Amino acid sequence: MINLEKALAGRRILIVDDLVEARSSLKKMATILGGDNIDVATDGIEAMSLIHEHEYDIVLSDYNLGRTKDGQQILEEARFTQRLRATSLFIVITGENAIDMVMGALEYDPDGYITKPYTLNMLKERLIRIITIKEELRKVNKAIDLQKYDLAIKYCLEVLDSNPRLRLPASRILGQLLMRQKRFQQALKIYSQLLNERSVSWAKLGQAICIFKLGDPNSALALLNRALVDHPLYVQCYDWIAKILLTLDKPLEAQAALEKAIVISPKAVLRQMELGRIAYENGDMVTAEPAFKYSVRLGRFSCHKSAKNYLQFVRSAQALLINPKERQTQNKANEAFRALTELKQDFSDDKDSLFEASIVESKTHLKMENLDEAKRSANDAEDMLAKLECPKIDYKLQMTETFIETDQSVKAQKMIDELKSAELSDKQIIMLNRLDNDLNGEALKRHSTSLNDQGVSHYEKGELEEAIIAFDQATHYEQAGISVLLNSIQAKISLMERDSPDKKILKNVRSLLIRIGEIAKDDERFARYSRLRKTYDRLCRAAAK
Repeated sequence: MINLEKALAGRRILIVDDLVEARSSLKKMATILGGDNIDVATDGIEAMSLIHEHEYDIVLSDYNLGRTKDGQQILEEARFTQRLRATSLFIVITGENAIDMVMGALEYDPDGYITKPYTLNMLKERLIRIITIKEELRKVNKAIDLQKYDLAIKYCLEVLDSNPRLRLPASRILGQLLMRQKRFQQALKIYSQLLNERSVSWAKLGQAICIFKLGDPNSALALLNRALVDHPLYVQCYDWIAKILLTLDKPLEAQAALEKAIVISPKAVLRQMELGRIAYENGDMVTAEPAFKYSVRLGRFSCHKSAKNYLQFVRSAQALLINPKERQTQNKANEAFRALTELKQDFSDDKDSLFEASIVESKTHLKMENLDEAKRSANDAEDMLAKLECPKIDYKLQMTETFIETDQSVKAQKMIDELKSAELSDKQIIMLNRLDNDLNGEALKRHSTSLNDQGVSHYEKGELEEAIIAFDQATHYEQAGISVLLNSIQAKISLMERDSPDKKILKNVRSLLIRIGEIAKDDERFARYSRLRKTYDRLCRAAAK
C-alpha cells in the first residue's frame, strides 16, 4: 500500500462541486490527507476551463453539478479532447441513487467512485486503494500517454507475469491496446483466457467485439446476448448489438437494442444521437424526435454539441405536426422554433448551418399552414445561400424545393435553369427532374385555378355557356381540385335545368363525378356534392323518358 500523504504531495488536484460546503469540506479533507496543490471549480464549465488550462493528476468531481455539465460530461469531454492523461485519476463522487446516472458515468471508465456521505477515513481508504492500483500500472499508462502502444503492451505483459493481483486491470488495458492496433486475434486470446477462470463483463464484451471484427457477427451477437443475461445493465453490449445488427441490414432490430440501452442509461448523448439517426432512417419519428430532443438537451454543455442535432430534432418533429390547430401540435412546433432560435444564436458563425436552419424553419411554418412566415424563412435561406462562397449542389436543390413550396415559381425556375448546366450526380439529377416536374405541376395548377376563376365570373353573370367552356379547360388538367370539378358540374346542371337534359352533357357530368369519387360526410363540400348528385340523378331520369 502507498503512503497517501507522499502520493498526494505535489500532485495537481481539481475538486469540482457546485455546493460550497461540500467543496470546502472535500478540499479540507484532501489537504489533511496530504494534498498541497488543489484547485476548485464550482460547476462543469469552470472545471473544463481549468482542465484545458492545466494538466491535473487527480480530478475529484461530484456527479450532480446543477444545470451545466455534470460529472459524466466532464469525464467524457476530458477524454474526448485528450486532456485527461492515462496516468491521471478521475474519481466520481455521487450521492445519486438513480441508475441512469451511475451507469452513464461508468461508460466513460472513471478510475473509481466515492459515495456520499463519506468520512475522512473512508475517503482515505478509498483513495489509497485507487491510487495504489494506478501507481502499480504507471509504466503502462505513461507509455500510453506517450502513444508508445507497443511498449505499453510489453509492460502489460510484464505485469501479468509478475503480479497476478493486477490481472484484471492489466488484462483490460492490454485488450484495449491490442484492439486499438486491430490485433483482434491476440486480444481475443487475452479475453478468453480470463473468461475461462472468471466471469467479467468487460471481458465478455471485448471477446464479442473481437469475434465480430474477425468476421463472425452471429457468434458475436450470441455472446453479447449471453453477457446481458449475467450483466443486464451493461449497456455497451446493447450498443454493439445495434452496430452488428446494422451490418446485417437489420435496422429495426438495431433500433430496438438501442431503445433498451436508453432505458438503462439515457444520459449518454452519443447513444441518443445514434438512436435518433437509426429511428429517423427507419421512418419512426415518434422515437427519433425525443431521441434528438434529448441529445440537444444533453449536448448543450457537452463536447458533442452540434448544429446537426438541432436540425435533426426539428426535422423529426415536423413529421409529427399533423393538425396545426391542436394544442399539442402547436406546443411541438414552438419547441422546434425555439431549437432553431438557439441554433442560430449558438452557431451564428456557421453559415452552412444557418442556411439549413432557415430551410427547415420554412418547412416547419408550412406544416403549421403559415405561408407568409414560410416565405420569409425561405428568403432568409436565399440570403444565406448567397453568402456561401461555394454552395453545395444539394443546398441549391433544397432552395429550389423551398421556393416551389412557398409559391415562388420564378425563383425556382431560375434555380432549376442554373442547376441544369451544373455537374450533378445521378441522385441529384433525379431530384432535379422531380423538382422540375413539381414546378410544372404547380404552374398547371395555378393555370387551372385561373380558368376556374373565369368560369365562376361567367357563371355569376348568368353566362352559362361561357362558364362551361372555362370550366372544361380547367378540368382538363389532372391538377384540378374537387371544388373546380364541382363548379363544372354545377354550370352544366344549371344549363340543363334552364334548357333541357342533354345526354352528352350528362355523360360528361358522370365522368366528373367519377373523378371526384366519394366525399366524406364531415367535408364542408359534402352538402353541395349531395345536392348536385341528386339533381344529376333527376336529370338522368328525365332524359331517359
